[in-house]
Amino acid sequence: MQAGKAIYNILAASAVNSSVGGRIYPQLGPQNAVAPFIVYVLDNTDPSDTKSGVSTLDTAAYEVIVVSASYAEMATISDQVRAALDRYTGTVSGVEVQSIQFNNVDTDYDQESARYMAGLDFSLRIRL
Repeated sequence: MQAGKAIYNILAASAVNSSVGGRIYPQLGPQNAVAPFIVYVLDNTDPSDTKSGVSTLDTAAYEVIVVSASYAEMATISDQVRAALDRYTGTVSGVEVQSIQFNNVDTDYDQESARYMAGLDFSLRIRL
């Protein structure tokens, strides 16, 4: 779960934070959350086991979901998320991030809530 801590802290320290008014949530946003907001979701973790030892490097797949009332705002915030995370390396809040790679983006519109969404997929290599 260290990768999620890294994602939150990287986004909170970037331009994304002010664009979403600090509304960055793990796994699930509040039911009546005011848009725009971001939710980051762990898809899976792939450990790199070393012979008889435990993994010292995990690759975690995360989806960062941007939710907004307008397409233009969703696109702008999505670009900010990508700029903040793609190819990031370093230590953030005690988490050693070897690298973050942007993999894909998918957009959608939810008619019921009248909100635009973008799901950005990232792979994070985290040293343990």
